[in-house]
Amino acid sequence: MEPDAPLTVQKSSQQIKRPPILGNNHTQENVPATPQEPISQQLNPQIQPLSHTEITKSIDEEDTNRMPTVNSSDEEDTNRMPTVNSSDEAPQVAQQTHISELETSRVNVVTNDLRQTYIEQQETQRVPSTSFRFAQPGSVYNAQHPQSLLQRAKMTQGKAALLILLLSVVVIHTLTLGPTQFLSSQGWSYALYGNPNSAANAAALQNYLTQHPLPNPAQSGTKATTNASVNQTIDQIVSKMSLDQKIGQMMMVQFVGPNVSLDMSTMLSQYHVGAVLLSNGNQNMSSAPQLKTLTQQLQQNSPGIPLIIATDQEGGSVNRLSDIYGTRPSATTIGATNDPNQAKTAGITDAQDLAAGGINMNLAPVVDVDNLDASMIHQEDRSFGTTAAAVTTMAGAYLRGLQQSGKVVGVLKHFPGLGDVPGNAHTDVTTLTRSRADLEAIDWAPYRSLINQGGVDAVMVTHDIVPAIDPQSLPSSISKTVIQTILRDDLHFTGVAITDSLTMQGISNLYTLDQASAMAVEAGEDMLMGATDSAGLQIMINGIKQAVSSGNITQAQLDTSVHRILLLKYQMGLLSLHK
Repeated sequence: MEPDAPLTVQKSSQQIKRPPILGNNHTQENVPATPQEPISQQLNPQIQPLSHTEITKSIDEEDTNRMPTVNSSDEEDTNRMPTVNSSDEAPQVAQQTHISELETSRVNVVTNDLRQTYIEQQETQRVPSTSFRFAQPGSVYNAQHPQSLLQRAKMTQGKAALLILLLSVVVIHTLTLGPTQFLSSQGWSYALYGNPNSAANAAALQNYLTQHPLPNPAQSGTKATTNASVNQTIDQIVSKMSLDQKIGQMMMVQFVGPNVSLDMSTMLSQYHVGAVLLSNGNQNMSSAPQLKTLTQQLQQNSPGIPLIIATDQEGGSVNRLSDIYGTRPSATTIGATNDPNQAKTAGITDAQDLAAGGINMNLAPVVDVDNLDASMIHQEDRSFGTTAAAVTTMAGAYLRGLQQSGKVVGVLKHFPGLGDVPGNAHTDVTTLTRSRADLEAIDWAPYRSLINQGGVDAVMVTHDIVPAIDPQSLPSSISKTVIQTILRDDLHFTGVAITDSLTMQGISNLYTLDQASAMAVEAGEDMLMGATDSAGLQIMINGIKQAVSSGNITQAQLDTSVHRILLLKYQMGLLSLHK
């Protein structure tokens, strides 16, 4: 019982027959019974029951002791305490009536006092004796204890202090997050429970990965077996990730400099990017020791899930390792030998040098078929040949050499094809004007063959517009027809689809960065390239979040893409936690 709870006596549920009161016209009826044994004796056997006369006297004494003096002429006192004249013709009836009224309205005073005495004897700590405020005749006496009121006031003050403390925490979190983040759909969740992008959240994800390790993937170049257990574990990992972590895994970012900059560290720790693209043009690759140190720093700054660290080492004019290892032959030069072994050797060499520097993905080989002198592919000597068969043979040999060690994964590009596209998507909006039949026979033939052979884990989709297959004339990188209908359904590609940079004018002349990012994910892209700083990355992420909020992108789509990315990382050995 609470210290300030009013004391009450429960009535017995028994029913007895009470004889009618003389002098009244009441008929005999069932009324709630008082206990067979007087209440006073139930509470304390040593207390003797009181007679009607004693009760009347006791009540009069209680009124004298407890109530302020009231003039006998007051109307309230007259109504409350009717007197009985000794000269009445029916003194017994009047006396009986008077006693009944007293029993009904005032006997609780005595029983409450008796019960209070009993409780004080039974417990070591009780509330002090209660004072009673007399109510209207026939009503219940109300117990109000001054100390209990003080206790309630103290409790109210305590609750107020706790509320102020809670609000202070919310305000501090709000200032930390900033008004934009706080007013977002997850703002209150951030304020009350912490930012899901925090180091603690990343550590929790890492702990889960440690406690639920995936089977050790193959490291001999043979693709790791993907079984139900692996897929189930990856699904569990995805289910533990926040929306920001999922979108972050889908980002491949760039930065300038030989070391991890503060802004790059922010992209890793706050936005949980899944991949980084390095380039000698961005001063990321000046020497072998510098490159190794840089990639180690990147992995150390990446919370939770290890990074894909990529470059596009093709050789010739696109030779990212030139500052470290000098010149390398172009794809056109290698293709001209018609010797698949040379292509395979080139792949092995590139993989060794890339892996030594901590790079685990190469955006190569190019599988565009060179059919147009005005194309960028032809002018930069980036194609292995002028026929689909030659490109399939030579590019396939290079890919097998590149992936032989199991330390570097290759990426086929540029789907759906740039070999017959005039201009350069870096500076222009480009169009592939082949017919559907020619696309099938020429541009897509190397993809179909190499995908069927196995070992194709990733494909880069470029921005050229293909009117023959997309009546909306959307750039291929944001075309659901190109990605879903052709690449996945027709060519049966199940790996990771990566965009070419969304900052290239081939798409930026048509759409803003946030629009292009959202449309790319809607179309089925898994990984998006383009952000060169945290500001650009935030624009891309916001575009995707808005599409999620509007329902244009579903959580299921995001989960599917992240599953593909994590499965690829598992096959690369990045998610193996066995020591």
